[in-house]
Amino acid sequence: MKNKVKKQKNKGLNFFQVFKRIFNELKQVRVILIAIVLTSVAGVAISLATPTLLGKLTDALYALWADGKAINKGEFALNGYLLAGVYVGACVLAIISMLLSTTATSKYFTYGLRVKISSKILKMPVRFADKTPTGEILSRMMGDVSNMSAPIYDIIYTIIDGVIKLVGITVIIFIMSPSLAWVIVAVVPFSVLLSALLSTRSEKLYNQARETNGESYALTEEDFTGFDTVKAFSLEDDRLQRYTELAEKYKTQTSKAEVLSGTVNPLITFTNAIAYLLICVIGGYMAINGTLSVGAVVSLVLYAQMFAGPLESISFGFSQIQNTVASARRVYEILDGEEMSDKNQENKVPLSGEVVFDSVKFSYAPDKPLITNLSFKAEEGQKVAIVGATGAGKTTIVNLLMRFYEIQGGSITVGGLNSANITREALRQAFSMVLQDTWLFSGTIFENVALGKEGATLEEVEDACKRAHVHDFIISQKDGYNTVINEETTNISGGQKQLLTIARAYLADRRILILDEATSSVDTRTESLIQRSMDELMKNRTSFVIAHRLSTIVNANVILVVDHGDIVEKGTHAELLARGGLYSKIYNSQYSNENS
Repeated sequence: MKNKVKKQKNKGLNFFQVFKRIFNELKQVRVILIAIVLTSVAGVAISLATPTLLGKLTDALYALWADGKAINKGEFALNGYLLAGVYVGACVLAIISMLLSTTATSKYFTYGLRVKISSKILKMPVRFADKTPTGEILSRMMGDVSNMSAPIYDIIYTIIDGVIKLVGITVIIFIMSPSLAWVIVAVVPFSVLLSALLSTRSEKLYNQARETNGESYALTEEDFTGFDTVKAFSLEDDRLQRYTELAEKYKTQTSKAEVLSGTVNPLITFTNAIAYLLICVIGGYMAINGTLSVGAVVSLVLYAQMFAGPLESISFGFSQIQNTVASARRVYEILDGEEMSDKNQENKVPLSGEVVFDSVKFSYAPDKPLITNLSFKAEEGQKVAIVGATGAGKTTIVNLLMRFYEIQGGSITVGGLNSANITREALRQAFSMVLQDTWLFSGTIFENVALGKEGATLEEVEDACKRAHVHDFIISQKDGYNTVINEETTNISGGQKQLLTIARAYLADRRILILDEATSSVDTRTESLIQRSMDELMKNRTSFVIAHRLSTIVNANVILVVDHGDIVEKGTHAELLARGGLYSKIYNSQYSNENS
């Protein structure tokens, strides 16, 4: 399993810094958020009139029952209509607020964040992809972004609902009865403090749970992409055990977080019940003494009952904020990651295929040097073969040539230009690549091959496929060049995938070719056909060929034999055989194996 993503700059970000960044993300939808706030405020404000209107209706009915006083029908009807209007208005405003929030979070906020992450990943160095499991990235892009965006409405609405109702009810009760208002004021600080303390602890647990969930995503992705291997080696039980352990760990972490979050509401409800009880007792006593009307007592009781809602809303908002911040930290770890910088570099495309490595130094890890002093020159139009044992540094040379990794010393020039002084985009416009690990996306065969040249026509794609000897296979398919390659590319063989990537390289028609085990997945007959067409393609172009099959590079202009990142031998096939060194040993061992 690949290493977990290492935390970057935001490792030290505290709660308030992360929350500030979330608000900065929300600036893109500030107009909608203002509308949400206004509708929420209006909805909450008019809902506060409900107890007062019910109190007035109660007073009218109580006067009729207790004193026989006639009801003012006009006033009674008006209050009834107002009450109905309040209920309808609050409902309509809540629906509008919800619809606005859905638009803000789904259409803009979530969409915007995922586009940012996609854009960021494309700018990050190759080592990020090397060290980060695909499932971990998907976990952050999908699960964590959803966790950031989905609660936005809940947080805004519940906190607004809570704060406005809390303030509104307190003000109204102070006006109606200052002595009862102090009962509420005494309860509020305790409830809010309790919410904050429990929510802080739950945030840490939610953060741990998000990390564990990312590991689960990565493990699932590995099991799916390596499904055949898992089956072939009967690893089902082992992989299931590992997944079960992660699932159990995730369950424990989320359970603890939810217990803490879930404890807040009952405790606040209990605290509010005490206030509710005191208001009922004291208010009832004041009604008996005639200090308050019965309707006022009913209003106060209803306000006291409503008071549980704001406290619960605030506590729920705190809980959602903690979960959101936990996910936001993981998203910002990607967004804060190191980028490949092209600052102050020229946008010049190399006009020739001459390549020079001059005293190049490079290592993937500081304590493990790989290339210490690599120097060689590839002339324009030469076929340069790079051979050596696995791990010798063959592919590393290509990675440095393409600036997938930056060198730590020396220089690399392409077409007379120092590659470090030109943009990566300009540099890579000089190269075509066919790698051992083929890459095709879900789409038609035409789309996959046409990727090699912007605006390519069907005739150009067909010509490239003919030269790669894959045209006959394509036209034998029912839909021809419109045949759709599925997401897992399981509907075509490994050799056919390799041929399509070779056709893509033909179409690109760049000055420099990089062929990394380009014929490793095809049969001997197809290999010979491809080799002949490759020889034609490589004419007047500089070509770097990495091959384990030495029979495919015997006609190379120069062969570089690499061992532990350094060139230990250099020459033509005949020269190296005559020298009797490492190349000769490798070639003779392959020759004897092929004839045994």
